[in-house]
Amino acid sequence: MVSDDQIEIIQEFVQESRDMIEQLEPTIIELGQSVHDVQCWETLNCSATDCARHGRQRDFPCWLEMGHIADGNGSCIFTESKQDCLNCRVFQSINGDGKTMNAIFRLFHSMKGSAGFLEFDDITRVAHTAENLLDLIRNGGIRMQPEHVMLLCASCDFAKEALDLVEEHFSDQGMRAAAEDMAARLDQAIEQARNLAQTALATTDEAAAPEAAETAPAEEPPFELAISADMLEKFVQEGDELLQNAEQDLLKWEEIGENPAIIANLFRSVHSFKGNCGFFGVADMERLSHQMETVLDAVKSGQDYGLRPGEIMLGLIDVLREALADLSRGGGGRIDNLNAYLEQLAETLEEANPEPQVAEKPVAEEQERAVQPSVPEPQPIAEQPSVTPAEPRPVAPKTKPAVTPVAAPKAKAAEGKSAPAASAAPLKRQDIRVDLEKLDNLINLIGEIVIAENMLVRNPDLDGLELENFSKAGQHMSKLVRELQETAMIIRMIPVSGLFRRMIRLVHDISLKAGKKVELRLSGEETEMDKTVIETITDPLVHILRNSCDHGVEPPAERLQAGKPEKGVVKLSACHEEGEVWITIEDDGRGLDRDKLLAKAISKGLVEGDGSDMSDKAIYNLIFAPGFSTAEKITDISGRGVGMDVVRQNLDKIKGRVDVHSRKGQGTRITLRIPLTLAIIDGMLVRVGQTKAIVPTLAIREAFRPPADALTITPDGDHLVRVRERFLPVVRLHDILRKEPDSRQVEDGILIVLENQDASICLLVDEILGQQQTVIKGLSDYIGSVGAVSGCTIMGNGEVCLILDIGSLMEISQGASLAGN
Repeated sequence: MVSDDQIEIIQEFVQESRDMIEQLEPTIIELGQSVHDVQCWETLNCSATDCARHGRQRDFPCWLEMGHIADGNGSCIFTESKQDCLNCRVFQSINGDGKTMNAIFRLFHSMKGSAGFLEFDDITRVAHTAENLLDLIRNGGIRMQPEHVMLLCASCDFAKEALDLVEEHFSDQGMRAAAEDMAARLDQAIEQARNLAQTALATTDEAAAPEAAETAPAEEPPFELAISADMLEKFVQEGDELLQNAEQDLLKWEEIGENPAIIANLFRSVHSFKGNCGFFGVADMERLSHQMETVLDAVKSGQDYGLRPGEIMLGLIDVLREALADLSRGGGGRIDNLNAYLEQLAETLEEANPEPQVAEKPVAEEQERAVQPSVPEPQPIAEQPSVTPAEPRPVAPKTKPAVTPVAAPKAKAAEGKSAPAASAAPLKRQDIRVDLEKLDNLINLIGEIVIAENMLVRNPDLDGLELENFSKAGQHMSKLVRELQETAMIIRMIPVSGLFRRMIRLVHDISLKAGKKVELRLSGEETEMDKTVIETITDPLVHILRNSCDHGVEPPAERLQAGKPEKGVVKLSACHEEGEVWITIEDDGRGLDRDKLLAKAISKGLVEGDGSDMSDKAIYNLIFAPGFSTAEKITDISGRGVGMDVVRQNLDKIKGRVDVHSRKGQGTRITLRIPLTLAIIDGMLVRVGQTKAIVPTLAIREAFRPPADALTITPDGDHLVRVRERFLPVVRLHDILRKEPDSRQVEDGILIVLENQDASICLLVDEILGQQQTVIKGLSDYIGSVGAVSGCTIMGNGEVCLILDIGSLMEISQGASLAGN
């Protein structure tokens, strides 16, 4: 039985391999056309001796088809010199000197390594044999021939068929006969190529003198593999994910100790990253990741380094990540002090194995060959790294390079028995990359469609008319527009798991710097949010976690003295609540000191008077004031009073809110409340006098006209209304909007019960006009901050209507000042 984790790994392998084949086939075909072009040129410009040296027969029919004339000796009298052909970049790439041949080699090599790790033996064998052919062409002095191109294309076809089988049955069993046939054809081509190499070597001495007399060709830049911006973007994105996975495995390794499954996953991430770097020709990153891979392979073999992996590997992950960022910015992805990093890893290897022997092949190559099927193969060809390193320190090959794949072993099926039913396999997932700007335009267009639909269905010219068919059509259109809007919003949603996992490393580093023991616990990682929102809240989350670790969680000695566990706990969670996404950061530290915060605020002039009339919530919110900090000293972690100001600013950009709850000595909980959508909401249209406003539907619990006996007046003149044995404050919307209502008496109006987190109020309005989808439009900057208003929308008749901010209404009910009025 294949586990869910194994299924996920196999599906990832299938997708990655298909991506490789998509890159392979066009490159091979283009190279095949180049082979034909160069052979035509050489046929026109070489003698029989030249052809023998190049390892092919002269193609006289090709001459006749091209209409050129040969002399009586069979030598072409075409006037262009052979040297022009030798100088062309295509010729260089076919000769094995350019990057195209190396790129094809690396792709087959990466596919072989991944398939070998997962024990897909048939795919491994074909990819390995194709790799041998390419290696012979690259380094054996043999020119690629059209039949070689056909064989490589056939190898790709075999791989695609095998991947279909793997995706359906999680095994490549059933492809054995096809694999043997494909490998035999490749072996035959290899043997023929070797024979031609010997013939070419025998004739080289005879032609050496004439060739030396020819003018040396002008130096041309090497052939560059055409890499599109989309390919580079995908490489950077995948590389970042691989580094992130490696980082998480390193942190798990530090936390729970050496574990075979963790080491195997870590090795796989680094190996895949190295392969990708090799394909894109990023030499520095490939060399460093290859040396890291060598160290990890030694760890898998049981060598003891006597150190924690984070002391070296985590720092190198940061180095690779910075090089990746440089590449995405248009740089070359170079690594400063690369040799120092390589030497550091080499010294680590020496400490683990003080008497190294010179290895003929990289450890990773030996590890991959260990999973090759026991099938007769031609004599092996020495493999060389695709990017020439600056003499990396050799590593001793292991006596037993056996590999024990932990994840996704191949499915065991007896001969003659059918594979698992196709219906049990998960459905294929097909992805397409879309520019985020196009999605933004789509969302904006859908918003305009919603406005147009409101203008049509709620057109004042239709008032009083009974149009049954029109009403049905309008309802159907409203349904379709809603589905369209929901679908478009889902497209932009991604899980917060990627953001949360990045915080593990942050907490790890801060706890080390601060000399504390802090554990980060994650929950709700599957919660989805808009991609742009996740990018916006990244910095706020970093600043809050820094403060929790630096200021909140106490040092171990202080925690023990307070009767707490030595290790502090910081909880990071996400969930959907009331049409919002709540991200909560909670620690079990010392909590906020109310008196200390108030004294600091008074000294900085942020509070008038002694602040005795301020609630705890108002005092805690002072931490978001620019430049406010109670830290006694400034460190490289925190203390400048900038971080929490960034939290408030970034949340304001996305119409979010932040709540702070704290108890001295017990900890602090900070909740980021972010709208689920920034574009369209369901709203209830209400009226006060001649002014209309929109109330978000998700905050509404009920609406009623209050009886006189349910009302109570406080000594301050405020009204309370009894709702199910609870007294709720009454907030008059006409006072907030400064409009004249139809009636000022509470019992003459309509009360709407609004709930927000753990608070409730009653909003007094004159009339409820109905419910509709509302497109949120931001207020212009020159208007400034308007209390209790989160934005505006355009009604069906073209009228602009304000959208109420429920959180601000709650603050007003608690006596907070109305900012902006």
